[in-house]
Amino acid sequence: MRGASIERRPIAWDAIEESIRSLPAHFRELVGGTWRERMRQEHLAVGAFAILTQELAHVGCDGTVLELVARASADEVRHAEICWRMAVTMLGTKAVPRAWRGLPKLPPHMGTDASTRALLHVVEMCCLSETLTSVVFVEMHGRAKHPGARAVVESLLEDEIDHGRVGWAYLATRARSETIAGLTEALPAMLERTFGRALRERGRVEDDDAMEAFGYVRDGACADLVRRALRDVVMPGFETLGVDLSRTRETAAELLQT
Repeated sequence: MRGASIERRPIAWDAIEESIRSLPAHFRELVGGTWRERMRQEHLAVGAFAILTQELAHVGCDGTVLELVARASADEVRHAEICWRMAVTMLGTKAVPRAWRGLPKLPPHMGTDASTRALLHVVEMCCLSETLTSVVFVEMHGRAKHPGARAVVESLLEDEIDHGRVGWAYLATRARSETIAGLTEALPAMLERTFGRALRERGRVEDDDAMEAFGYVRDGACADLVRRALRDVVMPGFETLGVDLSRTRETAAELLQT
């Protein structure tokens, strides 16, 4: 019964499979490997959003925000299934686990109260991680020339955008109604975990235009996307909401030079 309807929009899986049959093995291994890793990340996001749902239900928040965060867990289950299908198409079933297990390790933020901890987790997961993912997926969609691969990216992108927006909406509500001083101290480390990790996880050597047709973003372009998301989306977003960035600008500047 699993995967009977894993996508909201039609995906021409047969066309994808047919298109990759004649591609070199190293092509399939590299691109398929990125989808396998993406499947793992989507699985971890299921648990992360489940934790956020519990925290927000505990401290209280707008019903629409709680609904969207709760729904995000189910979205990520579907995303993991779609990424599994893409990885299997390129690597075969033996090279891709049918399912991952485990939960993400959210930062404990020791010494903070439950309300502050919920805020910090939402900001890191949604305003940072999901916003960055959305920027990357937008670029993937623009580069993916294969219709089937574009449909795959679209199936993921439409949810990721909502996952980022709900975090910004929650932060805006908190900024209007109460202090968010705890965010000032925590934000530099949060940026380092999200954007620093993304910039360090490089090292691909392939540079084939044809790979982008199936949802691959080459190394240099990926690093530029990370910097662009930080410079043009995340930092201006915090500024607009009045977040104190006095402790964050130096970290952001260092990341932009990485």
